[in-house]
Amino acid sequence: MLQILGQAAVAAGLLGRRASAFTVTDEAADVKMGREADAQILKEVGYYDGPEIQNYVSQIGQRVVATSDTRFSFQFKVVNQTYVNAMALPGGFVYVTRGMLATLNDEAQLACVLGHEATHVNSRHGAKLLTKALGAQLATLVGIGAAAAVGRGSGAVAAATISGHVTNYMLLGYGREYEQEADEVGQRHAHRAGYDPRRMVEFLRLLRRKERLTGQPLYHGLEASHPDTPIRIAKAETMAELLVSEGGSALLVKPDEYKAQLDGLAYGNMAERRVITIYTAQPGDTLATVARSKLGADGSPYELASLNGLPDDAVLAPGTRLKLIVPRDDVNKTQELRLQKE
Repeated sequence: MLQILGQAAVAAGLLGRRASAFTVTDEAADVKMGREADAQILKEVGYYDGPEIQNYVSQIGQRVVATSDTRFSFQFKVVNQTYVNAMALPGGFVYVTRGMLATLNDEAQLACVLGHEATHVNSRHGAKLLTKALGAQLATLVGIGAAAAVGRGSGAVAAATISGHVTNYMLLGYGREYEQEADEVGQRHAHRAGYDPRRMVEFLRLLRRKERLTGQPLYHGLEASHPDTPIRIAKAETMAELLVSEGGSALLVKPDEYKAQLDGLAYGNMAERRVITIYTAQPGDTLATVARSKLGADGSPYELASLNGLPDDAVLAPGTRLKLIVPRDDVNKTQELRLQKE
């Protein structure tokens, strides 16, 4: 511990800019930290019981990371939380909330989000920030390490301090510089995997609209150090244009395939007993007629448009799939049996 802390001090204070490549942990330690924190994270936020959606998210994630030069073995997991977020731990552990899945509208958007989180892992953002944090707290941690060295049992305190930093980075993000890097590189990896990087721009615009309505920042917007959504939109748009200009084969979006995977996904607080169901538009359907016929008197075409990432005046082509939020009791028996596992 003392050796690590001494290295942290050197990295933070003596090597200047050259220290940016130095970390107090190596890749094996990243995996160990991630694996240990994974159990705690799942205990706190809950693993979503839905094998089909778990497998689907994992498949998309693995397709995206296969385009990177990763040295980690990734695990992608859906967690049982309503807020809109995706998170990454060192070592290859990536989480996406069911609230995030409910907000996304196509497979390309999911690929970009998973590419963003995988970039945090591959670029070892957690280890780099941990090095800075340990260097800044050297005086305190040297005392902890010295106590552990003489057998006072404070090694656990040091481990808890490190674990706390790692968890905070995962939940609150990795700061402005690293978040911007993750946006750009994540779009690039999604593009290499065959997906349209412009869909990340549309996702961020949807978040911006929701932020204006609720007055609360979403997805890595909890800390002032994060990029503001308008800045992220502008940078993501520039990156998408550059990637698309490179040409190549037709880019995948796959909205209908994505929405089909959400059928039966729990929505909102579990106590509210609501789920996502998928409706296929028929000839003559409009947002207003679907809202009225499928959602009743409380159905709003504007909310339906927002949920599905559509303009308020969208024309529904027959066959278009729409997400609807309905009481759980309205789903069919097959969905009900699966949801009873929760």
